Amino acid sequence: MFKHILFLLILSLVFWACAEDEESLTEDCAGVLGGNNICGCTDSQSSSYDSTATYDDGSCDSSHILIPGRTIYIAGESYNSEGNLTACYWVNGVRVELPGGAWATDIVVVNGTVYTSGTGESSDACYWINETRYDLPGDGGEAEAIAVDSNGVVYVAGWYNDGSCYWKNGQRIDLTTNGDSQAFAIGLRYNGDVFVGGYYLNNSHYVIPCYWKNGNNRNNLSIPSGGDGEVNDVAIMDGNTRYYAGYTMTPDNFAGYVPKACHWRNAGNRTDLPLGGSSWDIYGATGTGIAIDGEDIYVAGYTDWYEFTGEEETTGGSFPQYWKNSTIHDLPGGPLTNFGTGVANDIRVADGDVVVVGEATRDTSYSGSQESACYWINGELHYLVEQNDVPAGLEDWDWSSAKGVFIE
Repeated sequence: MFKHILFLLILSLVFWACAEDEESLTEDCAGVLGGNNICGCTDSQSSSYDSTATYDDGSCDSSHILIPGRTIYIAGESYNSEGNLTACYWVNGVRVELPGGAWATDIVVVNGTVYTSGTGESSDACYWINETRYDLPGDGGEAEAIAVDSNGVVYVAGWYNDGSCYWKNGQRIDLTTNGDSQAFAIGLRYNGDVFVGGYYLNNSHYVIPCYWKNGNNRNNLSIPSGGDGEVNDVAIMDGNTRYYAGYTMTPDNFAGYVPKACHWRNAGNRTDLPLGGSSWDIYGATGTGIAIDGEDIYVAGYTDWYEFTGEEETTGGSFPQYWKNSTIHDLPGGPLTNFGTGVANDIRVADGDVVVVGEATRDTSYSGSQESACYWINGELHYLVEQNDVPAGLEDWDWSSAKGVFIE
């Protein structure tokens, strides 16, 4: 009898601990990677190229406060409750659908108003203010990045069938007049200057990383001899100094030319970021997003490893990571597949907390796993989509992506 009473007492204390506070519920149910926690969420074991990493199997609730005192906005795409794949953003893990959108690429919040860029269901560039969509001129376009100045003017960078451009309050400003360029990033200096990052194809058919200042004033960024590259994101330090993130194709004795993540400062001082291994094992790495925190520079991205003959189910594919200054921080992905474990697309830092968004594999099938939208807080992986978010029977219910993040 005593043991029975003791068991009931312990059980009631556990229930109370799980229900006491939603903030603590989020933290406790996230658990320790590779272990169980008191609320029943289970982290599963996964192999990766060089370690036995673990991943959250998705049973943990991600719809509560993620960082106390902060609101995290994540832009991307996922299935809605009707089973349609649509553009959306998540507010502290809670999905908000963006009407008439195929996918969302970037997000900023100003005085409580949410601005999101992306592509509409008719395959044209657009942006949303809260949940109201505004279509942007230019056939076949995509909006890749968004910024808002202190006067509420909305700037969107992207491209369309006839070239790269940016839009200012919906008015298109062409950067090139041919289809051999794309713009992926936009940043505003304190003095009102507009900087757009991307690439163009020069007369020698090299892909040149570049930025445009206030329109078609294009400036090349440095590349290795004989190589090329792209700019994928831009951040402004203290409202003035510009940092661009991306990659260059770098000469390699083993593979010829391989992608190498990097960032450029202002007009072109390039810092190549380490691969974290031998080029005999690693094909290359790409920088996708950048954030500035004080004097520290954070770049999100991924590393591509070769898959070696005879070891197909233990090696190869893309693995998520970020660099703080020039130090690599590996991120735990999902179960290993023939595409790796996942990628990191964007990064922000607030109060010392590092938030990275991207996709991680989810199914343990080596050849059939889907990539699923996720975020990492200080290196711990959480998925954004749960199976009960979509209709029962939808086979690829977990297919989704997270492209941009903003912390308010």
